[in-house]
Amino acid sequence: MSTDSTLRIGTGVAVRDVTRYPEWLATAEAAGFDLLTTGDSQSLWAEPFVAMTMAAQLTKRPDLAITVSNPMTRHPAVVASACIALQQLSGGRFRYGIGSGDSALRNIGTRPAQVDEIEAYVRAVQDLCAGREAFWGGSRFGVHWHAAPTPVWIAAEGPRTQELAGRIADGVILSNCLDPAMREVAFSNIRRGCEAAGRRFEELEIWFMCNLVPAASEAEGIDSVKAILAGTANHVYRFHMEGKGLPEDVKPKLEELERRYDSRHHASPATAAHNAALVDELGLVDFLAPLGTLAGPPERLVERLQEVVASGARNLILSQFVEDEIGFMRLLGDEILPAV
Repeated sequence: MSTDSTLRIGTGVAVRDVTRYPEWLATAEAAGFDLLTTGDSQSLWAEPFVAMTMAAQLTKRPDLAITVSNPMTRHPAVVASACIALQQLSGGRFRYGIGSGDSALRNIGTRPAQVDEIEAYVRAVQDLCAGREAFWGGSRFGVHWHAAPTPVWIAAEGPRTQELAGRIADGVILSNCLDPAMREVAFSNIRRGCEAAGRRFEELEIWFMCNLVPAASEAEGIDSVKAILAGTANHVYRFHMEGKGLPEDVKPKLEELERRYDSRHHASPATAAHNAALVDELGLVDFLAPLGTLAGPPERLVERLQEVVASGARNLILSQFVEDEIGFMRLLGDEILPAV
Protein backbone atom coordinates (compact mmCIF):
# COMPACT_ATOMS: atom_id res chain seq x y z
CA MET A 1 0.00 0.00 0.00
CA SER A 2 1.14 3.53 -0.58
CA THR A 3 1.76 4.26 3.09
CA ASP A 4 2.72 0.74 4.17
CA SER A 5 6.23 0.43 5.60
CA THR A 6 6.69 -2.90 3.81
CA LEU A 7 9.09 -2.74 0.88
CA ARG A 8 8.13 -4.83 -2.13
CA ILE A 9 10.37 -5.24 -5.14
CA GLY A 10 9.21 -6.44 -8.53
CA THR A 11 11.02 -6.90 -11.80
CA GLY A 12 9.98 -7.27 -15.40
CA VAL A 13 11.34 -8.36 -18.73
CA ALA A 14 10.25 -7.88 -22.33
CA VAL A 15 10.11 -11.52 -23.44
CA ARG A 16 11.63 -12.16 -26.86
CA ASP A 17 12.60 -15.83 -26.45
CA VAL A 18 9.98 -17.90 -24.64
CA THR A 19 12.33 -20.90 -24.56
CA ARG A 20 14.64 -18.98 -22.20
CA TYR A 21 11.81 -17.57 -20.08
CA PRO A 22 11.63 -20.56 -17.66
CA GLU A 23 15.22 -19.91 -16.55
CA TRP A 24 14.41 -16.22 -16.10
CA LEU A 25 11.37 -17.10 -13.97
CA ALA A 26 13.28 -19.57 -11.80
CA THR A 27 16.08 -17.06 -11.21
CA ALA A 28 13.64 -14.25 -10.41
CA GLU A 29 11.74 -16.33 -7.87
CA ALA A 30 14.95 -17.57 -6.24
CA ALA A 31 16.21 -13.97 -5.99
CA GLY A 32 13.17 -13.12 -3.88
CA PHE A 33 11.23 -10.71 -6.09
CA ASP A 34 7.66 -10.05 -4.96
CA LEU A 35 6.22 -9.27 -8.40
CA LEU A 36 7.13 -10.47 -11.90
CA THR A 37 5.91 -8.52 -14.91
CA THR A 38 5.98 -8.38 -18.67
CA GLY A 39 4.79 -5.83 -21.21
CA ASP A 40 2.24 -5.87 -24.03
CA SER A 41 3.57 -4.66 -27.38
CA GLN A 42 2.81 -7.30 -30.00
CA SER A 43 5.17 -5.92 -32.66
CA LEU A 44 8.16 -5.88 -30.30
CA TRP A 45 7.75 -8.64 -27.71
CA ALA A 46 6.20 -12.07 -27.22
CA GLU A 47 2.49 -12.39 -26.40
CA PRO A 48 2.15 -11.43 -22.70
CA PHE A 49 -0.65 -13.87 -21.85
CA VAL A 50 1.54 -16.73 -23.08
CA ALA A 51 4.37 -15.45 -20.88
CA MET A 52 2.06 -15.05 -17.89
CA THR A 53 0.69 -18.56 -18.39
CA MET A 54 4.23 -19.88 -18.17
CA ALA A 55 4.86 -17.72 -15.10
CA ALA A 56 1.68 -18.94 -13.41
CA GLN A 57 2.71 -22.56 -13.94
CA LEU A 58 6.42 -22.27 -13.18
CA THR A 59 6.39 -20.01 -10.09
CA LYS A 60 4.72 -20.38 -6.70
CA ARG A 61 5.22 -17.23 -4.62
CA PRO A 62 5.47 -13.89 -6.50
CA ASP A 63 2.53 -11.94 -7.84
CA LEU A 64 2.34 -11.63 -11.62
CA ALA A 65 1.31 -8.68 -13.78
CA ILE A 66 1.12 -7.33 -17.30
CA THR A 67 2.50 -3.78 -17.13
CA VAL A 68 0.83 -2.65 -19.24
CA SER A 69 -1.71 -3.44 -21.95
CA ASN A 70 -4.17 -1.09 -23.67
CA PRO A 71 -7.90 -0.95 -24.48
CA MET A 72 -7.46 -0.84 -28.26
CA THR A 73 -6.06 -4.25 -29.27
CA ARG A 74 -8.05 -6.61 -27.01
CA HIS A 75 -11.80 -6.80 -26.37
CA PRO A 76 -12.51 -6.67 -22.61
CA ALA A 77 -14.32 -10.05 -22.70
CA VAL A 78 -11.23 -11.64 -24.26
CA VAL A 79 -9.02 -10.07 -21.60
CA ALA A 80 -11.35 -11.01 -18.76
CA SER A 81 -11.49 -14.63 -19.89
CA ALA A 82 -7.68 -14.74 -19.99
CA CYS A 83 -7.42 -13.07 -16.56
CA ILE A 84 -9.83 -15.57 -15.04
CA ALA A 85 -7.84 -18.48 -16.44
CA LEU A 86 -4.61 -16.99 -15.11
CA GLN A 87 -6.14 -16.55 -11.67
CA GLN A 88 -7.02 -20.24 -11.69
CA LEU A 89 -3.51 -21.25 -12.75
CA SER A 90 -1.71 -18.88 -10.38
CA GLY A 91 -3.90 -19.20 -7.31
CA GLY A 92 -5.04 -15.56 -7.53
CA ARG A 93 -1.61 -13.99 -8.08
CA PHE A 94 -2.32 -12.16 -11.37
CA ARG A 95 -2.88 -8.41 -11.91
CA TYR A 96 -3.76 -6.72 -15.19
CA GLY A 97 -2.32 -3.31 -16.02
CA ILE A 98 -3.90 -0.87 -18.48
CA GLY A 99 -2.61 2.31 -20.08
CA SER A 100 -3.62 4.41 -23.06
CA GLY A 101 -1.27 2.48 -25.37
CA ASP A 102 2.03 3.50 -26.90
CA SER A 103 4.34 1.31 -29.00
CA ALA A 104 1.72 -1.45 -29.35
CA LEU A 105 -0.52 1.04 -31.15
CA ARG A 106 1.99 3.23 -32.97
CA ASN A 107 3.48 0.18 -34.66
CA ILE A 108 0.12 -0.80 -36.18
CA GLY A 109 -1.20 2.68 -36.90
CA THR A 110 -3.88 2.72 -34.18
CA ARG A 111 -4.64 5.73 -32.00
CA PRO A 112 -4.21 5.65 -28.20
CA ALA A 113 -7.23 5.29 -25.93
CA GLN A 114 -8.84 8.38 -24.46
CA VAL A 115 -9.38 8.74 -20.72
CA ASP A 116 -13.11 7.96 -20.91
CA GLU A 117 -12.31 4.83 -22.94
CA ILE A 118 -9.80 3.71 -20.32
CA GLU A 119 -12.44 4.20 -17.64
CA ALA A 120 -15.05 2.18 -19.51
CA TYR A 121 -12.53 -0.56 -20.27
CA VAL A 122 -11.26 -0.86 -16.69
CA ARG A 123 -14.79 -1.05 -15.35
CA ALA A 124 -15.70 -3.68 -17.96
CA VAL A 125 -12.74 -5.93 -17.12
CA GLN A 126 -13.36 -5.55 -13.38
CA ASP A 127 -17.04 -6.43 -13.80
CA LEU A 128 -16.47 -9.37 -16.13
CA CYS A 129 -13.79 -10.94 -13.94
CA ALA A 130 -16.10 -10.61 -10.93
CA GLY A 131 -18.95 -12.40 -12.74
CA ARG A 132 -20.99 -9.31 -13.55
CA GLU A 133 -22.21 -8.15 -16.93
CA ALA A 134 -20.31 -5.29 -18.54
CA PHE A 135 -21.02 -2.58 -21.10
CA TRP A 136 -18.50 -1.84 -23.86
CA GLY A 137 -18.72 -0.66 -27.44
CA GLY A 138 -22.48 -0.28 -27.33
CA SER A 139 -23.13 -3.84 -26.14
CA ARG A 140 -23.81 -5.52 -22.83
CA PHE A 141 -22.30 -8.97 -22.27
CA GLY A 142 -20.71 -11.29 -19.72
CA VAL A 143 -18.16 -14.08 -19.26
CA HIS A 144 -20.18 -17.10 -18.20
CA TRP A 145 -17.78 -19.98 -17.69
CA HIS A 146 -16.21 -18.82 -14.40
CA ALA A 147 -15.46 -15.75 -12.26
CA ALA A 148 -12.24 -14.71 -10.55
CA PRO A 149 -11.95 -11.08 -9.42
CA THR A 150 -8.74 -9.62 -10.84
CA PRO A 151 -7.05 -6.40 -9.70
CA VAL A 152 -6.85 -3.94 -12.58
CA TRP A 153 -4.05 -1.38 -12.37
CA ILE A 154 -3.81 1.85 -14.37
CA ALA A 155 -0.53 3.25 -15.68
CA ALA A 156 -1.28 6.88 -14.88
CA GLU A 157 0.95 9.64 -16.19
CA GLY A 158 -1.22 12.76 -16.41
CA PRO A 159 -3.61 14.57 -14.07
CA ARG A 160 -6.81 13.15 -15.58
CA THR A 161 -5.56 9.56 -15.72
CA GLN A 162 -4.13 9.77 -12.21
CA GLU A 163 -7.42 11.14 -10.91
CA LEU A 164 -9.22 8.32 -12.74
CA ALA A 165 -6.91 5.78 -11.12
CA GLY A 166 -7.76 7.22 -7.73
CA ARG A 167 -11.45 6.80 -8.47
CA ILE A 168 -11.63 3.30 -9.93
CA ALA A 169 -8.32 1.40 -10.16
CA ASP A 170 -7.18 -1.39 -7.88
CA GLY A 171 -3.61 -0.17 -8.29
CA VAL A 172 -1.53 2.53 -9.96
CA ILE A 173 1.72 2.33 -11.91
CA LEU A 174 3.78 5.53 -12.00
CA SER A 175 6.72 6.36 -14.27
CA ASN A 176 9.25 9.19 -13.84
CA CYS A 177 8.18 9.61 -10.22
CA LEU A 178 11.24 8.55 -8.21
CA ASP A 179 11.90 12.23 -7.56
CA PRO A 180 9.85 13.24 -4.47
CA ALA A 181 8.59 16.49 -6.02
CA MET A 182 7.31 14.71 -9.14
CA ARG A 183 5.81 11.99 -6.98
CA GLU A 184 3.86 14.49 -4.88
CA VAL A 185 2.33 16.00 -8.03
CA ALA A 186 1.08 12.53 -8.99
CA PHE A 187 -0.09 11.76 -5.45
CA SER A 188 -2.10 14.97 -5.34
CA ASN A 189 -3.95 13.98 -8.51
CA ILE A 190 -4.58 10.44 -7.26
CA ARG A 191 -5.82 11.72 -3.89
CA ARG A 192 -8.32 13.97 -5.67
CA GLY A 193 -9.76 10.94 -7.43
CA CYS A 194 -9.89 8.93 -4.21
CA GLU A 195 -11.74 11.72 -2.44
CA ALA A 196 -14.26 12.05 -5.27
CA ALA A 197 -15.08 8.33 -5.00
CA GLY A 198 -15.02 8.16 -1.20
CA ARG A 199 -11.94 5.92 -1.21
CA ARG A 200 -8.90 6.03 1.07
CA PHE A 201 -5.67 6.93 -0.72
CA GLU A 202 -3.78 4.79 1.80
CA GLU A 203 -5.56 1.66 0.57
CA LEU A 204 -4.55 2.10 -3.07
CA GLU A 205 -1.63 -0.03 -4.24
CA ILE A 206 0.96 2.16 -5.98
CA TRP A 207 3.98 0.85 -7.89
CA PHE A 208 6.91 2.86 -9.28
CA MET A 209 8.76 1.96 -12.46
CA CYS A 210 12.52 2.11 -11.94
CA ASN A 211 15.48 1.49 -14.26
CA LEU A 212 18.11 -0.17 -12.07
CA VAL A 213 21.38 -0.37 -13.99
CA PRO A 214 24.49 -2.10 -12.56
CA ALA A 215 27.59 -0.46 -14.04
CA ALA A 216 31.17 0.46 -13.23
CA SER A 217 30.00 4.04 -12.57
CA GLU A 218 26.77 5.98 -12.34
CA ALA A 219 27.60 7.85 -15.56
CA GLU A 220 28.27 4.64 -17.51
CA GLY A 221 25.01 3.12 -16.30
CA ILE A 222 22.98 6.15 -17.34
CA ASP A 223 24.75 6.24 -20.70
CA SER A 224 23.70 2.64 -21.38
CA VAL A 225 19.97 3.41 -20.95
CA LYS A 226 19.62 6.73 -22.76
CA ALA A 227 17.25 5.05 -25.20
CA ILE A 228 15.09 4.06 -22.23
CA LEU A 229 15.13 7.63 -20.92
CA ALA A 230 13.87 8.72 -24.34
CA GLY A 231 11.20 6.01 -24.44
CA THR A 232 9.85 6.79 -20.98
CA ALA A 233 9.76 10.51 -21.71
CA ASN A 234 8.00 9.85 -25.00
CA HIS A 235 5.39 7.79 -23.19
CA VAL A 236 4.84 10.03 -20.17
CA TYR A 237 4.70 13.38 -21.97
CA ARG A 238 3.36 12.47 -25.41
CA PHE A 239 -0.19 13.83 -25.01
CA HIS A 240 0.50 17.01 -23.04
CA MET A 241 2.82 18.35 -20.35
CA GLU A 242 0.49 20.31 -18.12
CA GLY A 243 0.01 19.29 -14.50
CA LYS A 244 3.08 17.05 -14.53
CA GLY A 245 5.50 19.27 -12.59
CA LEU A 246 7.72 20.10 -15.58
CA PRO A 247 10.00 23.18 -15.67
CA GLU A 248 9.06 25.49 -18.53
CA ASP A 249 12.50 25.34 -20.16
CA VAL A 250 12.26 21.56 -20.50
CA LYS A 251 8.94 21.50 -22.36
CA PRO A 252 10.23 22.58 -25.82
CA LYS A 253 12.95 19.93 -25.62
CA LEU A 254 10.42 17.23 -24.81
CA GLU A 255 8.17 18.40 -27.64
CA GLU A 256 11.08 17.94 -30.06
CA LEU A 257 11.81 14.49 -28.64
CA GLU A 258 8.18 13.52 -29.20
CA ARG A 259 8.33 14.71 -32.78
CA ARG A 260 11.43 12.67 -33.65
CA TYR A 261 11.03 9.56 -31.47
CA ASP A 262 11.18 6.19 -33.31
CA SER A 263 8.60 3.77 -31.82
CA ARG A 264 9.93 0.86 -33.84
CA HIS A 265 12.73 0.56 -31.29
CA HIS A 266 10.82 1.41 -28.12
CA ALA A 267 12.42 -0.01 -24.93
CA SER A 268 15.19 -1.65 -26.94
CA PRO A 269 18.57 -0.15 -25.95
CA ALA A 270 20.52 -2.42 -28.29
CA THR A 271 18.75 -1.14 -31.42
CA ALA A 272 17.66 2.38 -30.50
CA ALA A 273 20.75 4.50 -31.19
CA HIS A 274 18.56 7.20 -32.75
CA ASN A 275 16.39 7.53 -29.63
CA ALA A 276 19.42 7.49 -27.33
CA ALA A 277 21.06 10.25 -29.36
CA LEU A 278 17.96 12.43 -29.02
CA VAL A 279 18.25 12.85 -25.25
CA ASP A 280 21.91 13.81 -25.67
CA GLU A 281 21.29 16.24 -28.50
CA LEU A 282 18.39 17.90 -26.67
CA GLY A 283 20.23 18.16 -23.35
CA LEU A 284 17.68 16.04 -21.46
CA VAL A 285 19.89 13.43 -19.78
CA ASP A 286 20.44 15.30 -16.51
CA PHE A 287 16.74 16.09 -16.22
CA LEU A 288 15.36 12.66 -17.13
CA ALA A 289 17.79 10.31 -15.41
CA PRO A 290 16.92 11.16 -11.77
CA LEU A 291 13.19 10.73 -12.46
CA GLY A 292 13.38 7.00 -13.08
CA THR A 293 16.92 5.62 -13.19
CA LEU A 294 19.30 4.33 -10.52
CA ALA A 295 22.74 3.39 -11.86
CA GLY A 296 26.23 2.51 -10.74
CA PRO A 297 28.18 -0.15 -8.82
CA PRO A 298 26.38 -2.25 -6.17
CA GLU A 299 27.18 0.08 -3.28
CA ARG A 300 25.80 3.07 -5.18
CA LEU A 301 22.66 1.15 -6.14
CA VAL A 302 22.07 0.24 -2.49
CA GLU A 303 22.56 3.88 -1.49
CA ARG A 304 20.15 5.17 -4.14
CA LEU A 305 17.53 2.50 -3.40
CA GLN A 306 17.65 3.39 0.27
CA GLU A 307 17.15 7.07 -0.62
CA VAL A 308 14.14 6.28 -2.81
CA VAL A 309 12.57 4.01 -0.21
CA ALA A 310 13.17 6.54 2.58
CA SER A 311 11.42 9.20 0.48
CA GLY A 312 8.24 7.10 0.41
CA ALA A 313 8.33 4.83 -2.65
CA ARG A 314 7.54 1.39 -1.21
CA ASN A 315 6.71 -0.72 -4.27
CA LEU A 316 9.36 -0.70 -7.00
CA ILE A 317 9.32 -2.49 -10.36
CA LEU A 318 12.95 -2.78 -11.49
CA SER A 319 13.19 -2.90 -15.26
CA GLN A 320 15.80 -5.17 -16.83
CA PHE A 321 17.33 -3.19 -19.67
CA VAL A 322 20.59 -5.08 -19.34
CA GLU A 323 22.40 -7.61 -21.52
CA ASP A 324 22.74 -10.29 -18.82
CA GLU A 325 19.29 -10.55 -17.23
CA ILE A 326 20.13 -13.71 -15.26
CA GLY A 327 23.31 -12.19 -13.84
CA PHE A 328 21.41 -9.00 -13.05
CA MET A 329 18.88 -10.86 -10.90
CA ARG A 330 21.54 -12.90 -9.13
CA LEU A 331 23.44 -9.73 -8.29
CA LEU A 332 20.28 -8.17 -6.89
CA GLY A 333 19.36 -11.29 -4.92
CA ASP A 334 22.82 -11.81 -3.49
CA GLU A 335 24.12 -8.29 -2.83
CA ILE A 336 21.64 -5.49 -3.34
CA LEU A 337 18.17 -6.47 -2.11
CA PRO A 338 19.40 -7.93 1.23
CA ALA A 339 21.24 -4.66 1.93
CA VAL A 340 18.12 -2.62 1.20
